[in-house]
Amino acid sequence: MEKWADIIKNKLTGWLHNFISDLPNFVFAALIFIIFFYAAKYLRNILYKIILKLTQKPSLGTLFSSLFYMATLLIGLFVSLEILHLEKTISSLLAGAGIIGLALGFAFQDLTANFISGVYIIFKKPFEVGHVVNTNDFTGIVEEIQLRSTILRTFQGLHILLPNKDIFQKSLTNYSLSSERRVDIALTLPAKSSIEELEKDIRDILAQLPEINNRKEAEIYFTDYNGDTLKLEIWYWIENKSPEDYVVVKNKIIKLLHSTLSPGTADQKV
Repeated sequence: MEKWADIIKNKLTGWLHNFISDLPNFVFAALIFIIFFYAAKYLRNILYKIILKLTQKPSLGTLFSSLFYMATLLIGLFVSLEILHLEKTISSLLAGAGIIGLALGFAFQDLTANFISGVYIIFKKPFEVGHVVNTNDFTGIVEEIQLRSTILRTFQGLHILLPNKDIFQKSLTNYSLSSERRVDIALTLPAKSSIEELEKDIRDILAQLPEINNRKEAEIYFTDYNGDTLKLEIWYWIENKSPEDYVVVKNKIIKLLHSTLSPGTADQKV
């Protein structure tokens, strides 16, 4: 029993000696981590305000400031462990973090792709809230841009939640970036029509609509003639406010053409 008691006593004495000798390192390591902790909180708030000012997106500011906060804390933890001479612990933590990160990357690759696409959209701004866009076979007004998805309100009143990855990978038409839009109408008329009178009648019809951009003269091109019919195309410009305006103005033009010109008005082409 005395032998075992001596062994336990020597062991406890050794631990106490090591604790006392390493106590300054513990205190210094704890002090370093506390400094990193408060510095991370302070810099996180500053970074959040900077990103919010640049992007006007609270979600983006929260994301990057939180990532910066966690990275700063990890650096503080590694520095503290280095002071305590726990290099093997640091290597184990890094290896474990790498394995976990790889596993999470495979498990949430779609989610990660949506986040990256969302960051790209917010910074590059191919569209903004309030813009009228067409993407993934949906046309509507952008109501909200989130990190993972974008909310689109269609002209039928439906709210569509589109993953940012799908928007990033597919073509997108932003109607709000163009102040003008050209409308094309193709007509087929009897060949007996007088070309000069026909062209004059068409220009008179276009002049009746205030929606037509008078700064750009309408273009009329005769594209085919087979003896019985005459084919032509009309190109004119309108103010590009929304796809609805495009459809409304085109509807007015077709009605006027149908009621004014000779019978035979036919195909239309956007």
